[in-house]
Amino acid sequence: MFCGKTPIDGEYAETRELIEKLWFLVCPGTEAGLDDPRLNPMAEGAPSLQKLGCRKLLVSSAEKDISLARAAAYYQAVVASGWPGMVEWLESKGEEHVFFLDKPDCDESVALMDMVVTFLASD
Repeated sequence: MFCGKTPIDGEYAETRELIEKLWFLVCPGTEAGLDDPRLNPMAEGAPSLQKLGCRKLLVSSAEKDISLARAAAYYQAVVASGWPGMVEWLESKGEEHVFFLDKPDCDESVALMDMVVTFLASD
């Protein structure tokens, strides 16, 4: 999950408010708040996305997920960074946050699992 102090297009204010409350429970004492690089890898001063320590990256979200806008922004930022690895995006249509836990056998859950398996098995 991602967030940040500055709102982005498509992001709900309620989502940012909820994550802000939760983040201080997860990381009490963080001085950067919502711009902590662990929560906002695109924040000023965060490590360069161009230096990600992996060869491939799969970013996924659901069409009705409260964090869709941030996930999509992260994917775009990685692509724009010039990172030399393979990055892919998957958006599960018509679904909400963590839909695959409640509906593991639905078409979108199966498609997500197939994508993850294929992605991990690829070179």
